[in-house]
Amino acid sequence: MSHLSQARFNAARIQAEEIVKNVQNRIEKLNLREEAMQKIIQRLNIQQLQTELSLVNISMDYQALERFQEIANRANSFLSAIDSHIAYNFNLEITDYQTALSQMGEYIIGSSDKIVSEALSKTEDELLKTYIMSISRSEKYSDSESLLEAARIKMKNSKLYQKNAAKNTLKILKEKGIKAEVTESKDISKTIESANQEHYNNLVTKEVRNRVLISVIKIVKEQGFIVKKENVEECGDHAKISAVKPNGEQVNFAVYLDGRFIYKFHEYEGLSCEKDIKDFENKFESIYGVKIENKKTIWSNPDRLGKQGFQNINKKEK
Repeated sequence: MSHLSQARFNAARIQAEEIVKNVQNRIEKLNLREEAMQKIIQRLNIQQLQTELSLVNISMDYQALERFQEIANRANSFLSAIDSHIAYNFNLEITDYQTALSQMGEYIIGSSDKIVSEALSKTEDELLKTYIMSISRSEKYSDSESLLEAARIKMKNSKLYQKNAAKNTLKILKEKGIKAEVTESKDISKTIESANQEHYNNLVTKEVRNRVLISVIKIVKEQGFIVKKENVEECGDHAKISAVKPNGEQVNFAVYLDGRFIYKFHEYEGLSCEKDIKDFENKFESIYGVKIENKKTIWSNPDRLGKQGFQNINKKEK
């Protein structure tokens, strides 16, 4: 496998690992009883995903890793449907969000009844599935079609209460620390799914960026730089790292969410600056498997006392 292919594989693997971790964290934060938690884990094939990820690390199957974003989208649809059901069917002025989640947990456990299973298999709409499980617990149906129709009617009637649903949605998203525009004229379920998708995609992106940060910090420490906790600063769309050697040589990094990072090695004497830059780039590419591309020096001291550069990491490889 070429160095570039290795870099792409490692970057895709990091993304996949963070996606699986993010889905697991979302499930754990539901704080449901064990039976409901296991039902969700089983439904989303979390254990199978973990096995696939461990196997793909050995097989170097790059294509297999591309499926993990689809998995994240499916998990988001499922978990967002729970929030949507709560928004349409609960009064969060009376019942708090966690209590509503606990009640939803009972619906998630559902029934092993053949009619329920058949009804669930006839739709890909995750929100409709929550209604199927909900009403199947309160009434018995003679066949899957009648159950499915009753669930559709229940869902349609619930959506008539858009004003209450909009208020509930704001409460649900605020509970998660998510900011989104919610209006009665918008489809509540789509608003929730979209807001959740954007929020958790950003979290995954940030975690991937943080792993690049850790790589940068480890390399410069190996080069003799001292990096303290206060030397790493979060600045919204990027993070800053500053480090210094006992002899006064300094390095500064700004690492962005989109894969760019800017570096500056300064306060050097002689050719040691070029040596540290080359050593950093070689280690970053070969050890951590993220290919640095579009290298461009934007300033270089003619006496080789310092050098500043701009780097791009291919987005597909990050």
